[in-house]
Amino acid sequence: MTIVQFGLFIGELATFVRQSTGPRNPTTGTSNRKGTMSTAASVDTSTTDPTIRRRRAIRGAFFGFLVDSLDIYLPSVALLPALIYFTQGLDPAQTALVAGFTLAATLFGRPIGAVLFGHLSDRLGRKRVGAIAIYGFSAITLLIAFLPGAEQIGGPAAITLLLVLRFIDGIFLGGEYTAATPMAIEYAKTNRRGLVGGFVQSASTVGYLAIGLFTFIALQIAPAAAIDSPYVQWGWRIPFVVGAVFGFVVARFLRKDVEESVIWITAEKAKNPLREMLQRKNIASFIQVFVLMTGVFFMVNMVGSVVPQLIIGRGFTPTQFSLSVIFANIVVPGAYMLSGALSDKFGRKPVLIFAGALVLLVMTTLFYILGSDIPLPFGVLIAVIFFVQCVNGFTIGTLPSYINERFPTRVRSSGWGIGYSLAVIIPGFFAAYQAGLSSFMPLSLTPVVLLAIAGVLIIGSVLASPETRGIDLSGTDMMSGTARKKVPTGVETGA
Repeated sequence: MTIVQFGLFIGELATFVRQSTGPRNPTTGTSNRKGTMSTAASVDTSTTDPTIRRRRAIRGAFFGFLVDSLDIYLPSVALLPALIYFTQGLDPAQTALVAGFTLAATLFGRPIGAVLFGHLSDRLGRKRVGAIAIYGFSAITLLIAFLPGAEQIGGPAAITLLLVLRFIDGIFLGGEYTAATPMAIEYAKTNRRGLVGGFVQSASTVGYLAIGLFTFIALQIAPAAAIDSPYVQWGWRIPFVVGAVFGFVVARFLRKDVEESVIWITAEKAKNPLREMLQRKNIASFIQVFVLMTGVFFMVNMVGSVVPQLIIGRGFTPTQFSLSVIFANIVVPGAYMLSGALSDKFGRKPVLIFAGALVLLVMTTLFYILGSDIPLPFGVLIAVIFFVQCVNGFTIGTLPSYINERFPTRVRSSGWGIGYSLAVIIPGFFAAYQAGLSSFMPLSLTPVVLLAIAGVLIIGSVLASPETRGIDLSGTDMMSGTARKKVPTGVETGA
C-alpha cells in the first residue's frame, strides 16, 4: 500500500510541476508562459449544494491538520519513552538534545514544503495539493515506524536516519496546512472566519490528545523500561502505524470528496506567487506575520517538546505522562474556538494582544513552576499542563483567519504557508538556546526566558499590524482601504 501511495503522490507532483510551467487555459486553470504577471480567472461549474461544499472543505481542513499535528508530535510523546532505542549510550543531556532536534528537524523541513506546495496551491488549487502533501508525510511516518535502532546499526546511523526522515516529513507537512487551511477560510462565512479557523486549528490539540491516547494504550500492551523492554523494542511503532493509516484515509477524503474553493477558482492566478508575495504591496504583511509566528513557535516548541521532558524529568512514569497529556487536553480545543469566536466579535488584534500578554505573564509562571523544585502531585501537574495548553490554544486560535486575511487570493497559500512556517527556523534552535542559557541558570528554567521573548514578539508584531476582521477575501490588495471594508451583512464569501 505504501509503495502505491508513494508512487501516486510523486506522479501527481510531477504533473503539478508540468502544469505550473505549461500553457494555461482560462477554463481548466493550467498555466501560461507568456510574460503576464497573472492569468485569467476560471468559472465555478459545480452543482453541489454550497453548504455541503463548505462543510466538506472545513471538515477536510480539520482532519488534515489533525494528522499533521499528530505526525509532528509523535516523537515528542510516543517516541520519548523509547528514545533509548536510538540513543543508547548517550548521557541524559545528549538524549535531551536528540529529542529536541527530532522535532526541530521536522520544523526545518516545513519552510521548504511551504514554498513548494504554496506555489502549487496558488497556481493549481488547494485541495489536490493538500491531498498530495498528506499522502507524502503519511508514507514517511510509516517508514519511521520500521526504522532499526542503535543495537542494529549503531547510535549515529540510527539517529541520522530518524532525523533525515523527520526532515523529509516536515517538507510534506509544510504542504498540508499551506493548502487546506486557506481553502477552509475561503469557504467560511465572513462573520465566522475566526471560529472556523479556530476549529481547524483545534485539530492540533486533538492530534496531541490522540497521540497521548495511542501511547497510553501501547504502554499497556507493551510496558516501557530498559532497552530490551517491549515498548522500546516495538510498542512505540504502534502510534506511528496508526497515524500513517489515518493520514492515508484523510488524504483520500480530501482528494475525492472536497471541491475546490470558489474564491480561488474565480480569482486571477499569479504567475509567480512567491515573487509577488515578496513585492512591495505584500512584503510588509509577510514580515509582520514572520515576526508574529517566530514568537508563536518559541511558545509551541516549549509546549510541544520541552513540557514532556520536564514531566519525565520530575520522575513521573511514561504512563503518568501519557495520562497527563490526555486529561490536560480534553477540553483545550475549546480555547482555540473561543479565541476565534472572540476575534469575530471584537477583532483579531485585541484577541492576539491579550493572548501575547497571557504568554508573557501566565505561561512563563507556569513553566517556572514546572521547571523548579516545587513539589507537584500528579493532580496538580495535570492542572498546570491544562492551563499551559489553554494559553497555547487561545494564542493560536485566531491565527488562521488573521494571517489568511493578510494576503490576496493569488498569493494566499504562499503568504500563509511561508509566513507561518519560515518562522520555525529561529525558534527551531531552542535546544541550543537552552544549552547556552544553562551556563548561568538551571536548564529546566530556560524555557521561561524563551517564553518571555515569545510574548514580546507576539504583542509587538500585532500592534504594528492592521485589523483584518471582515475583510473581503476576494480583494486584490489586502492593505488597501477598499479591501479592508467589511463585507455587507448577509453576504457570504466562499460558498
